[in-house]
Amino acid sequence: MTGADRSEAVADELWGRVRRLAERVARFEEVDAVGELDDEGRARLGALRLRAVRAAERARLADELSDRVAEARAVGRRRTQFP
Repeated sequence: MTGADRSEAVADELWGRVRRLAERVARFEEVDAVGELDDEGRARLGALRLRAVRAAERARLADELSDRVAEARAVGRRRTQFP
């Protein structure tokens, strides 16, 4: 990975965010499962779930971009090695 291309690092950071959000969702769900979550808590749980879904989509797209960048680099290297 070069300084100009941080696509893989960005994807990894985004997946880290997804994991942190998933942990928060799981904690809220545990509280909700025993009936200790009030309306405000359930609203927060819903918002967290939505944020987690959106974060996962961004991470997936970043992964896809990172793969495409790596593929383009590999093609470029092959072209310079075998003109």
